[in-house]
Amino acid sequence: MNRQTHPLAVLQLKGTQEEMGRQFGEIMKSIGQYEPIFDYYPVMARNLLLGSLPRNRRNVLTKGFLSICLKLAQNQMRKHRPLDFSKRTIAALQATGQSPKIEKDLFTMDAFQNSVGLLGMIQMLPELAHIGEYGKTQLVPACTSAVVWGNQSKDRMLYHARNFDFPGVDVWDLRPIVVFCNPARGLRYGYVTCRGADAPGITAFNESGLTLSFHTRFHKKVGFSGLGVIDFGHKIISEASNIHEAVEIARKHKIDSTWGAIITNYREKGPKAAIIETNFGTMDVVYSHPGSESFVNTNHYLSPKLQEGEILASPVFYNHSLSRYKRAQQILADQTSRGTTVEDLQELLSDTIDPNSGESRIMGSTIRQITSVKSVVMSPEAQKIYVSTGCAPTGDGPYLEIPIVWSETPGYKIIDPKENSKSKKKTSQSKNRSAIQHYKEAMLINDNPKLGGVIEILDHLEKAKQLTKKDPTISFLQAILKLETGQWKEASDLLEESSKLESGSCRKAQAQLWLARTQSALGNKKSAAYFYDQVKNTSNAVDGMIWKKKVALDKGSYPKRKLRQVTPNFLLVDVNEL
Repeated sequence: MNRQTHPLAVLQLKGTQEEMGRQFGEIMKSIGQYEPIFDYYPVMARNLLLGSLPRNRRNVLTKGFLSICLKLAQNQMRKHRPLDFSKRTIAALQATGQSPKIEKDLFTMDAFQNSVGLLGMIQMLPELAHIGEYGKTQLVPACTSAVVWGNQSKDRMLYHARNFDFPGVDVWDLRPIVVFCNPARGLRYGYVTCRGADAPGITAFNESGLTLSFHTRFHKKVGFSGLGVIDFGHKIISEASNIHEAVEIARKHKIDSTWGAIITNYREKGPKAAIIETNFGTMDVVYSHPGSESFVNTNHYLSPKLQEGEILASPVFYNHSLSRYKRAQQILADQTSRGTTVEDLQELLSDTIDPNSGESRIMGSTIRQITSVKSVVMSPEAQKIYVSTGCAPTGDGPYLEIPIVWSETPGYKIIDPKENSKSKKKTSQSKNRSAIQHYKEAMLINDNPKLGGVIEILDHLEKAKQLTKKDPTISFLQAILKLETGQWKEASDLLEESSKLESGSCRKAQAQLWLARTQSALGNKKSAAYFYDQVKNTSNAVDGMIWKKKVALDKGSYPKRKLRQVTPNFLLVDVNEL
């Protein structure tokens, strides 16, 4: 459980894209610890899709089918890569002794999101089959960005804080690197990634003052013959001097998948921040409001043009993304009079307050996420970036201050945190590191049967529970595991406990729905009816209507066989159900 991150490496690359790719690979060979990414990427998208199925259906046949479908999609997207970027990737792979065929795995997130989009379009994704027309603004988890400038910023400089929430725990978080690129032509730029992952454009900055970070969206309109996210971001950060040029790049290309890229530039005379939102064939831009001096991005489409066809892949997606969005805005609003500092932004990235209840919780609709594998504050204006070198959730720090400097000579430097005076451990309110580590272990075991089974998951959750103060999150997840193993009475008690502890209307209705279903399966019709009625009386907001829709579909009863098919979703604190 006591993980150690490898020291931060700062790379300097120079030359053509192909030459920089080769230099990247050679440096990886020198510093080591790059191999885990090549084991992880080929199976990541498959495992994400597999995780929505009952545990007993995650078999060899299902794995094989998903692997074939995803590889076909990735190969199709690879064919449409810009030649220079393809040469760069292949050169990097060859320098590390890897097969050039791995190039297709760069499109793993595009392939995953597109798979969800296609399944949503034909109503085949388990959760989508249950949710109909309610709520056109339908959301996904992962990633929070907050930008400040002007009077909102303590020193009036622009700062872009970003959590990269990505299912790469124990891979991305443990091996941080910062890469500076000095290309033969075009703008100098840099990006934050992990050892082995030459992924420019996901979290990036350039010499013209741009910062860029990508956030997942889900939409029915997807494709396989445009730009993948890494190449899309790479083009923006290496070619665009301002927000207008970045938008024009987006207009000129079809983008394979569904994204919301927040881009900033302190030199802009107009809006200093914008979000470029895409699906396949459509894009739109949402600018920061005139007069505003902060901007927030999570995972829902803000443009009405893109909201039509947006996909809900879980009942709590809406609550999950909107809560993080509201909480970030709330934090910044509270700091307006005194100005937001870099340390404030680092604290924001590790915030554990659910704005719906006002209470701290170990996980759920909070900015701090168990899959935060890169946390960064970027400021080309201050000529600095601050990179967390802690393990997931990385928002907790510690952070290292890295100057933005491009070298004329390729090479690398290993930064010893003990020698960096700016390295400081962040501690957010009501946080217990031992509890979050037990929660993380439970999630990792849930995702990988080689690490253990339900008994081991429950053991870690119980240890986390003992270290937290009345957290409904843990009771809820324990209950779902009890349902999965047919322990109906224990599940019912835990769901009732979660419902009583929960003060947020969406999460309370979530617990009450599953309590009603459990009571129905136990044959307690009167009790089941009571809790179904409680859900019916919840809010008419979108996240309340979702639960009401489920009540209507249940028609007052729920069979045991379906309860046995559930599995917990540790990322969202939700239930995967058929």
